[in-house]
Amino acid sequence: MVGHEVDTILSTLRIEADPELSYLFDKFEHDYENKLWHQLTQNLNVFFMDERSKPLRLRVYDTFIVKFQENINELSLVQYLLVALQTISDSDEALKYLTHLKQTLEDIDSKKTRNDGLNNHDNAFLFIDIEIARLYLHKKELLKARDMLDVLEKTLDFKDNVPLLLTSSFYSANAEYYKLKEDFSSFYYTSLLYLSTLEDDNELTIINKEPSFELAYDLCVAALLGEKIYNFGELLQHPIMNLINERKDYHWIADLLNALTVGDLEKFDKLISVQMPKTPILAQNETFLRQKIRLMSLVECIFAKNIRLLSFQDVADATQIEKDQVEHLVIKAISLKLLKGSIDQVNELVTVTWVQPRIINEEQILKMKNRLVDWDEQVRALAVRLEERGKPIWV
Repeated sequence: MVGHEVDTILSTLRIEADPELSYLFDKFEHDYENKLWHQLTQNLNVFFMDERSKPLRLRVYDTFIVKFQENINELSLVQYLLVALQTISDSDEALKYLTHLKQTLEDIDSKKTRNDGLNNHDNAFLFIDIEIARLYLHKKELLKARDMLDVLEKTLDFKDNVPLLLTSSFYSANAEYYKLKEDFSSFYYTSLLYLSTLEDDNELTIINKEPSFELAYDLCVAALLGEKIYNFGELLQHPIMNLINERKDYHWIADLLNALTVGDLEKFDKLISVQMPKTPILAQNETFLRQKIRLMSLVECIFAKNIRLLSFQDVADATQIEKDQVEHLVIKAISLKLLKGSIDQVNELVTVTWVQPRIINEEQILKMKNRLVDWDEQVRALAVRLEERGKPIWV
């Protein structure tokens, strides 16, 4: 009776499906009747990854997949539902689906016996909870989302062999939370962690995980406005920046990050004067941005000059501030751990003992190369002088 019901369901869906996808319903029927769950999962992956399946995805899940959900991979099952729910704009409706699936799997697990050879759906529960937390974010229920994400983080930290799909989903949801809270530093670092999970292609996922232009732009803004972010090399060299570089009208934000990287005050002022009126979030943080470029100018001054002792006047000239503001700027740089050193107020000197390591760009690499060339020439010249002065002794 069940088999006949499935035949009818699949026949109806086949008629309504895109003609190019109709062959898949024949495969669904064959695999289901023969209990070829692995092959059925592979064919469902093909269906759900095809954009033409969008109108029928939820019906395929509701009328077909639920009939054998305990027999297929738990993470694939959750993914099918998540992809199907992309057509639903109502977060409450999506929440009902996820909650129902979780309850169904809990009921299945409660009926299992120790010797039935089936595993519990622990990973599915974690995956569902992450996506429920994401829905709370969409509903602007941030406290509920944060509580769930905190519990999930502890669970994932103590769990062995966490599937990459779960890690990726968790970082993505966590980044969404930090974006809504305008916690730029946490959003930046969490998003980079999320991007790192996309670099492994060994795990099949039917959910589209391709980085978006929106994420690339948000990362750039977070790098500019993050209170703890003074190293931009990792982002500037990341492939996601190609999404920015492909759009000429957004080249300015990459240029702004490069200007900060090398402490180029003149270039920074030119860019910010043009873009600030068009970009409210930058205008709201103008004071912070100007402090940030001066801090980066200080770091670049130390890097470029390769000296450990700077006068207050040297710092003032490099950062374009008054000499009586130098002490405050250096203290700020030390507090942010951009450098270590000491201040001699009497003699108006700054001694630098350490500068924060960072990823440098091509321009900075060229400066370092030139310094090494100069150093090599000085060593060669010294060797020649020593040889000439030592001839009488050596002879």
